[in-house]
Amino acid sequence: MIMRDCKHVFTYGSLMFPVVWRGVVRGDYHSATAVLSGLRRLCVRGEEHPALVVAPQASALAGVVYFDVEPDDLARLDYFEGREYARVSLSVQAKAHEAGRPDFITADAYLALNIDDLLTCDWDVAAFERDGLPRFLARYAVDNAPRD
Repeated sequence: MIMRDCKHVFTYGSLMFPVVWRGVVRGDYHSATAVLSGLRRLCVRGEEHPALVVAPQASALAGVVYFDVEPDDLARLDYFEGREYARVSLSVQAKAHEAGRPDFITADAYLALNIDDLLTCDWDVAAFERDGLPRFLARYAVDNAPRD
């Protein structure tokens, strides 16, 4: 049996939205709501998407975790995120089962490297869905889409 290096991936910004996720990856993955602590989701100057930074005193941050993402799709996600982000492994609390309490799992997430481009304000998920998602899909998602 061949073992694949699949990883869980925690998403906290544009990739939480199925239309963006499906535009990047090729596989079909189970997902669940998830929470992590000690990090903050900030606005990026001039961009619709957020950036994740370490903030030990920050309150819990909600997102979506995708389970067992295949290596080819991890490479596609790395390409999509670009040089401004580093994929790191973090402990997240995910509702992995329909019933029962959330489990702590290790999942990869993309931390910001472009610190000079970050604003001190928190990114607003609802505002992105309402106003930013169409612009994001038309610009960033097109420019950064992995080439097949």
